[in-house]
Amino acid sequence: MSVAVQRFRVRAGGDTELACARFGRGEPLLYLHALGYSKEHAVAAADGLGAAFDCVAFDQRGHGETRGGGATPGVELDAMADDACAVLDHAGWSRAIVGGTSMGAAVALRVALRHPRRVAVLVQDLPAFGPRSPRGAERSARIAEALEIGDLDEGARRATAGLSGKRAEALARELLGQWRHFEAAELGPKLAAAFRGTVTWNVLDDWPDGLARIRVTTHLIALEGDASHPWEVAQTMAAHIPGARLVRRVPTLDPKKSFAQWVALLR
Repeated sequence: MSVAVQRFRVRAGGDTELACARFGRGEPLLYLHALGYSKEHAVAAADGLGAAFDCVAFDQRGHGETRGGGATPGVELDAMADDACAVLDHAGWSRAIVGGTSMGAAVALRVALRHPRRVAVLVQDLPAFGPRSPRGAERSARIAEALEIGDLDEGARRATAGLSGKRAEALARELLGQWRHFEAAELGPKLAAAFRGTVTWNVLDDWPDGLARIRVTTHLIALEGDASHPWEVAQTMAAHIPGARLVRRVPTLDPKKSFAQWVALLR
């Protein structure tokens, strides 16, 4: 039986309205998606996630159906961490498991540092920022240029440039599958702002020593040989966050399989 999905909006800072989805029963889990993805990534795994958790996922700034901030919304890291807390408040959760993938992992990390009492368990899936993005400004600008004019196909091609043929094809197909949920003319400029904005992020000024301030159970999930999400970043985090556990990620783009690993780790 399919898990019921409740869709709603949450007013955050300024005129931002976050598009959210909630499903399942169990311990509260807030999921923060990767750059270029959306809440639909978690919704696609709702049956498995919802059997174990009361899960909320939302479109972060510059993504999906989230509105506000003009045609090119700001994607400041602190503001996005505060957005996560606004969603926690709306859900009625004083604390929750807070986790994310790639960009979402960076936001989840910032929540744990900025609002530590809101995080019961921290999940870092494919952490990329150590403390800055491995994606260069020139490459980000090329991706953004295509997205700004609503050319999602070219944006996906540029976002996956440099990967092996099969991997590039699979990731481009996954991104386009995410983007088909939305109007290209509206989504493209928002995604462009996200690609331009996140490349300047610095997740922690006193990296890596400041990671020792994280005092909650932390799960790190990473892949060796992934240049976009360096294994060394996850290793550094594991070495500096007290009690953190690092495991190898299931090598898949299928959300049902990747979230099954989350469920196994968190149970």
